[in-house]
Amino acid sequence: MELNLSITRRTAVIGVATLLAAGGAVAIGLSGGTSAPNANAAPFSSSALAGDGTAVAPDAFPGITVQGTGKVTGTPDTLILSLAVSKTAGDVSTAMNDLSATVGAVQNSLTGNHVAAADQKTSGLNVGPQYDNSGGKQTVTGYQASENMTVTLRDTKSAGAVIAAASTAGGNATQISGLSTDLQNDAGPLNQARDAAFNDAKAKAAQYAKSAGRTLGQVVRVEESDGNTQTPVNYGSPAAAGGSAVNPVPIQVGSTDVTVQVTVVFSFA
Repeated sequence: MELNLSITRRTAVIGVATLLAAGGAVAIGLSGGTSAPNANAAPFSSSALAGDGTAVAPDAFPGITVQGTGKVTGTPDTLILSLAVSKTAGDVSTAMNDLSATVGAVQNSLTGNHVAAADQKTSGLNVGPQYDNSGGKQTVTGYQASENMTVTLRDTKSAGAVIAAASTAGGNATQISGLSTDLQNDAGPLNQARDAAFNDAKAKAAQYAKSAGRTLGQVVRVEESDGNTQTPVNYGSPAAAGGSAVNPVPIQVGSTDVTVQVTVVFSFA
């Protein structure tokens, strides 16, 4: 009897060690107790053994914790435009006045093309001297004033024409430094990604439960994190030469991935 009991205990230890060797972000509790699960419980470690060789895990619970990922590709519905206007003059007052007039023309163009005032944001304002360092001597040659703007364009189909018109209004003082996409109306893709993430987690949990010889029970806890990515749009600097009109710029918004990650805690039935 003593020999049989010793073999049984060793087999249980080997079974736990084999399960641990699989690795991964999965915590499996094989306790037969009925206490409430601890969602912060750490996975079994190889040192979690009692003095007589029996596997123990003080924070373990009769269940399993898995992670699931869901990704849905959507079409961006918004463009974020970064532009700047700069003017140089012999004195600060003239540079600032010229800047105000040109920025006003750009803003009027945006407003006239149905860009709301709330979507036109001043993100920077600078004025400073310009220097000539030739001849080993630093000489002030003028003053440059500049203003940076962040513009939200909610009609992606007309965005190319709106940008071209703003560049024409600003003339050679206009510089475009960036254009990125965003998916603001993401309720549909986000819900789909959540369903996919949960189904992914449930499938993993069912597989591990089957391997452990157990039956998957109810959901105890769900935690969500998102990893949405924006697609940058490369765009040049279409400054208008001599005040001539700029043709509408072709813009491809591409796609945006809506990603959801969930951690789900299941009990064993």
